[in-house]
Amino acid sequence: MVAPLLSPGLPRRLLPFAVFLTAFSIVMMILFMSMDIKALKHREQFNFSQDLDFHTVAQDNPQFIAYIRAIHLQLPPVFRNTADNASHIMNALPQNKLVARLLGYKKGGVFVEAGAYQHGRPSDTEWLELALGWHGLLVQPDPRDFLVLQRQRRHKALSVHACLSPTSYPKEVTFRQVPSMDDQTVRAQATFTRVKCFPLFSLLLAANMTTADFLSLHAEGAEMQVLKTLPFDQVRIEIISVDRHRLNEDSALVAFMVARSYKLVEVMNTCYIFKKENVNVLL
Repeated sequence: MVAPLLSPGLPRRLLPFAVFLTAFSIVMMILFMSMDIKALKHREQFNFSQDLDFHTVAQDNPQFIAYIRAIHLQLPPVFRNTADNASHIMNALPQNKLVARLLGYKKGGVFVEAGAYQHGRPSDTEWLELALGWHGLLVQPDPRDFLVLQRQRRHKALSVHACLSPTSYPKEVTFRQVPSMDDQTVRAQATFTRVKCFPLFSLLLAANMTTADFLSLHAEGAEMQVLKTLPFDQVRIEIISVDRHRLNEDSALVAFMVARSYKLVEVMNTCYIFKKENVNVLL
């Protein structure tokens, strides 16, 4: 007589193991569902699809910095068309020449330019990159100007499509785009787009550039507000260029910068040039 393959008591002995495996599977399923919900909440924490001011997000929040670095900070292109580099190097802007002279024609410096290629104007840092081998960060909120920026293939510059927040926390605003054509009827047909705004300090942290040689600041009239968000005790910027908008704000801007150990070096048609007091000036 052939013995049965399974003894009558085997299912009874296996029952505790089956119960354990079933309970374990249920617990793990609940755990994974909980993790998915937490991850979704984390993504929604920095969801800028609504018109909100994110008061609770500090500008040095590690999760916020990681979010900028992973989602919004664009790496430099692999290569650049260098066919016309010579003309760029020869045609340095007066501001470029002054910054280079102030820093002793330093090689391999670090720049941060907010408003790069704004409304068809040349970049304040391109010559420094091509002629002196500098690298840095380019910030541009206007979608069309950001496309122009990308076409330049600045192979030593990170870039971000965002505006600078006038507050020490992130927000989102409606950006008004006006065609750069002379026809007033066309110019009146402005379009609007949503743009994310990050504090300047947050962008510096995301790009690992809390120490820089040159900051060129164009913020559509909000330069003072942006500067007020910057913790000058946690960053080191040698030369700062501030776009000129309202002449009656000269004294307030100069007083603000002097209080933070900067000296007004030059007043140009388009900008003010400030230097950190202990920087050696080569005039």
